[in-house]
Amino acid sequence: MLAYRAVMIRKALLASGVAGVSLATIAATVAVADGTERPATAASGWQKVGDGMTGGVSGLAVAGTGHGRIDTIVARDNKEAGQVRLSAVRLAPGHAPVVRDLQWAGSEVPKDLESVAAVPGRPGEYTTLSSGDGGKFRPTVYGLKISGDTATVRWSAPLPETKHYKGDDTQNYEAFAVHRDRATGKDVAVWATRGSNGTASQVRSAVLHPSASAKTVFSHVTDPVAFRAPWPAQNEVRHISDLKIAADGTVVLSAAQDPNKNSGPFSSAVFEAGRLAVDKGRPELKLSRPKEVRRYTTADNRKIEAVALLPGDRALWGTDDEDFGGSVLLDHLDD
Repeated sequence: MLAYRAVMIRKALLASGVAGVSLATIAATVAVADGTERPATAASGWQKVGDGMTGGVSGLAVAGTGHGRIDTIVARDNKEAGQVRLSAVRLAPGHAPVVRDLQWAGSEVPKDLESVAAVPGRPGEYTTLSSGDGGKFRPTVYGLKISGDTATVRWSAPLPETKHYKGDDTQNYEAFAVHRDRATGKDVAVWATRGSNGTASQVRSAVLHPSASAKTVFSHVTDPVAFRAPWPAQNEVRHISDLKIAADGTVVLSAAQDPNKNSGPFSSAVFEAGRLAVDKGRPELKLSRPKEVRRYTTADNRKIEAVALLPGDRALWGTDDEDFGGSVLLDHLDD
């Protein structure tokens, strides 16, 4: 009954023009309807999970859910020694987020992590991607096992088709997702450059073999598919700032505008932008006319750089708002 009331209240809030209603907001509202006293938090929806330039969210993965909680892993795109690369963040109704910074083990600490994704069917295992940082190093995927407060590298591999990568501001790699195809049980990776202004993002996919013992991490790599976000249309747009694949193969991605000023103003949008399938053992990625899910203008001043998907068409957006740190928001895809 409580869950039903939450859904009905959320629909009422959305009908009144409130988008991106938070987990805490719904919980507090339900408490009033249910007659049960519960702690309330600010109704803005966004929840702060990091402060300042080193506290942004550049990648986001769901680690687990239960009893109203959502446990996540957050990537930070920091580059200097001693700065945090990964954090575990717990979101719970009526409570401020609980953030635990993770230690990196098993390899040299990478620079500029831009994504994190859970590996399907392998509890505690994740992938994370270093961007390439405009050609300063080769973009690399790390396979992690997270236990307690430590993320241990189990394997690593350079991104395919980047051997001769020179790099520039339009070719930084911003997104890496892992999806298990329902029909075949195969794990498929999808990754993308961010693109910039007139230069489209380039999106590739491959069968992924996410094991420390695998001789080949990637196989059946596809040709790149171009994507341009229809909005934001301002200068300094990044056509793909993150990307995830829903259980049915739907491609969900974010785009962001960054004026290269640490105070913004930023703007962002989230789109459903195509479908991923597996045909005869090979990935088949088709990007179509994007359907806008959510839009944040410069008045909102949010730079979405992370997307995570949950059951029931729920989603989390994560921001890297530079001077203003990082925040997350619980939302829905079907509104």
